Amino acid sequence: MTLFTQRLSMYQMEESDWPLFLALHRDPQVLKYCFDMPMESLIRNRFEVRLPKWNTKSRHPLCLLIINNKTKQPVGVTGFAYDGETAELGYLLLPEYFNKGYATESLRAVIDWAWKECGIRQFKAVVTRGNVGSEKVLSKCGLTHTDTLFKVHTIGEKLYDDLIYTLKV
Repeated sequence: MTLFTQRLSMYQMEESDWPLFLALHRDPQVLKYCFDMPMESLIRNRFEVRLPKWNTKSRHPLCLLIINNKTKQPVGVTGFAYDGETAELGYLLLPEYFNKGYATESLRAVIDWAWKECGIRQFKAVVTRGNVGSEKVLSKCGLTHTDTLFKVHTIGEKLYDDLIYTLKV
């Protein structure tokens, strides 16, 4: 499966995408509002769980590599975990691609595909309070802030609120 937008192509990650996945999980700018830097063994486990081919009966996360159509360079990853009812969205971009609209463009394509091709009608995303960029991306993609979990997420020994965004189509 491949998704296309005006500027991006997205396809399910393969074993050869490990260096990018590792780089995304090792970059302090990427992780700033996500989580503390995990051990490489945990990153590898997260990667391997995402490798099996995905279909609507799958309960492992769908992870798509995002490629810039013009440069053919990887931008990051996007996708979701689906429990049979709700798709929990997520994405990570390399810092040089922040603030270029790639997160919004790729996430819109994922939501549209999941709705039209997979029949998924409920979407959710969790963002750490303070990650204003991701809040804007989610809003541009039609998700609304519906709940706040106070002081439940620790990054660098500091407690943060998790903001829950949802979309029903």
